[in-house]
Amino acid sequence: MKLVINCDDNNGVGLNKKNYLMNALCPGNVELVSWTPQIGAEAEYLLNIEPYTFKQGKKWTGVWEIDLLLDRQEMSETNWALSDTIFTAISTIPDRLQKYKDKTRLLFQAVDPTIHKVYDVPKECDIAFSGDMHSPVYTERERVYNILKKNYNFKGFDKTNTANYIKNINSARIQFIRSMSTPLNDGELAQRFFECLAIGPVVTNYVDDLKHTGLVESVDYFAYKNDDEMILKINHLLQNPEFAQTMAENGRKKAQLYHTYSHRLATILQTIYDFNNNSN
Repeated sequence: MKLVINCDDNNGVGLNKKNYLMNALCPGNVELVSWTPQIGAEAEYLLNIEPYTFKQGKKWTGVWEIDLLLDRQEMSETNWALSDTIFTAISTIPDRLQKYKDKTRLLFQAVDPTIHKVYDVPKECDIAFSGDMHSPVYTERERVYNILKKNYNFKGFDKTNTANYIKNINSARIQFIRSMSTPLNDGELAQRFFECLAIGPVVTNYVDDLKHTGLVESVDYFAYKNDDEMILKINHLLQNPEFAQTMAENGRKKAQLYHTYSHRLATILQTIYDFNNNSN
């Protein structure tokens, strides 16, 4: 089987889901190829990954929507109606697309173990941050990080490229996460969570999707629901380095066991196989 992946490139800013999937372990009877007009014209199985300009396959068409909280225009009813399977990186689905919920399947983002890993760099700070802070979707993130800056050894980095980003956050003793907030939901289980899980220890804002990860709170990661709990759990990790190390190791093991892009590719391929069997 040849699976054609249609996803816009990041133009050197960093890797995207297409790159990660094409770098994943792939069964010998499956070929992954990037969409081109010539390849797309003959594509039987085609997966669109955000960001994309929608294309269709002759036998199966899928989409993998990532930033559902932004309710992007590319997530059009037409695209979802023409798709056989809609993978969603989070369980929150905009009201206007609820009619297609039976087509959806939760498919979290993941890690590439060759990239998202522990680097041998000095721990120079308690918490490091490299990413976006613009309003309104990151207003809560900015508020929380201002608290952290006042209470901890905090270091900020520009998110220039994937390699530097991972090395930079490795310089922190704690991997702290506050995801975006929009009218659709206050938080999400985003790519940053899994990338940080591969380093650890993680402290993240609580979201319901954590229940579906196979991870155990207070064993593999910490989650907080308010400022006091956030401070309490950060302090516990800083004051108990052996516990922090154990939590980091637990999270890394679970990331490698359940949350790599090889796992995501296996899910996508099994979905296509099941679709073919049910169609015959």
